[in-house]
Parts: sequence; structure tokens; C-alpha cells
Amino acid sequence: MLELPKRFSTLEFATIEIYGRMGKLQGTMKNLSKSGCFVELTKGTYVPKEGDLIHLTFALTSINKIRSVSGQVIWNKGVGFGIMFIRKMDVSKKILKNNYA
Repeated sequence: MLELPKRFSTLEFATIEIYGRMGKLQGTMKNLSKSGCFVELTKGTYVPKEGDLIHLTFALTSINKIRSVSGQVIWNKGVGFGIMFIRKMDVSKKILKNNYA
């Protein structure tokens, strides 16, 4: 049986940029694990859709660190969406694959 990474509850401010779209969105990261996170949008007119490639910046106030990661939206419901973290070098591969497939 596949063991899922442990998830930690959070309430951290997050900035979301979607590759291929202008502007930034704001949200609240509600939980976090090694493999991804869940974010609810708080400001912005576009809700990220399944498959969107994103750049996420968030603060971890409990350890006084700011993190910046790449990811892909793997599901969404209302203004909330799940993100799977991916390596930055894989973002360009996915963009090229989608634009030239």
C-alpha cells in the first residue's frame, strides 16, 4: 500500500503565479506536505484549473522562512485547489510539451 506524505495544517499567505497568464493571485495555504499543498484563493479573478502550471511563494511563519516552489494543479473545487510540487526544470518540459504537442 502506498503511504502518503504527512500533511500539516497551515494558514499561511501565498502568492500564486500561473505560467502563461499575466498577474498574481493571492490565497491562503491551508495544508502542506512534502509532495504538495492545498490553497484557497482570496484575491484574483482566475481560479487555477487542473493542469495549470504555477509558481507559488509562501511564508512559513513558524520557522521564519519564505519558500518559492513550482507545481501543477491536480484538482480544484470552488476557489480551492490542490497542488503537486514539481521540479523547476520539469516546468519548461511540460510547457514545451503542451505548446508543441
